[in-house]
Amino acid sequence: MNITITGNLGSGKSSVAKILKEKGFEIVSTGNIFRQLAMEKGLSVEEFNKQVNEAASKGDRSVDKMIDDMTTKIGEERDMVVFDSRLAWNFAPNSFKVFVITDIDEASRRVFNDSLRANSESYASQEACKKALINRQKLETVRYKDIYDIDYYDMSNYNLVIESTNALPEVIAQEILDKLEEYKNGDFDKMMELNPSSISVDGFEGDVDGNITVNEKAGQWTLNSGKNEFDKAVSNGNKFVAVKVVKSEFASEDSFMDFSKMK
Repeated sequence: MNITITGNLGSGKSSVAKILKEKGFEIVSTGNIFRQLAMEKGLSVEEFNKQVNEAASKGDRSVDKMIDDMTTKIGEERDMVVFDSRLAWNFAPNSFKVFVITDIDEASRRVFNDSLRANSESYASQEACKKALINRQKLETVRYKDIYDIDYYDMSNYNLVIESTNALPEVIAQEILDKLEEYKNGDFDKMMELNPSSISVDGFEGDVDGNITVNEKAGQWTLNSGKNEFDKAVSNGNKFVAVKVVKSEFASEDSFMDFSKMK
């Protein structure tokens, strides 16, 4: 089975994909193709993204179509492929669809310090990088909705939503492989996993029993119920805990991901 892996900007999905390649998967990165096209035109990724968006609004979808057709063909003809791609989940429907999420501050720190992107993306500061990431996410949201009528940040599109804020790529890659086997065995259809350290328990007043549920607001998580299970996971040193989102709301321009359907 193929894996389509995507995530918010700076989530580390490309690092995870590279590790999956070491595990025997062939890697296909449409992001690298897009980045190379930007460099060839002497543009930053953000500038090229705007250009592609403007062209698409006028009916020119040549860049998108090239990437989409390639993804569909590979998804139909090959096995054991990991797509490092924004939209491969939409064009390879029989894949195991993964979305990697991370906090916007951590994402901007990673991108700002990523020297590998220096030739195509350069920022004066981490704060400038953060603003650029937010702006790019806005552009992507609009473009994907206009062109494909899909919501890229709707988490219900994916089989596994996994957080990378406080987890190494090696750990995330292994978790994806473990969950892939569970998925293939029919143990679940959709699942969300967070780092226990990302879940606040301050002022907890919910049910201590049952499964772990959380509330989300602008990318911040608070425990809603299941404190006994949560405490057990923390005590065991678990890197991830499976959660259900019972309440999700947007509260700032930094928040793009819609968890409201991951209930």
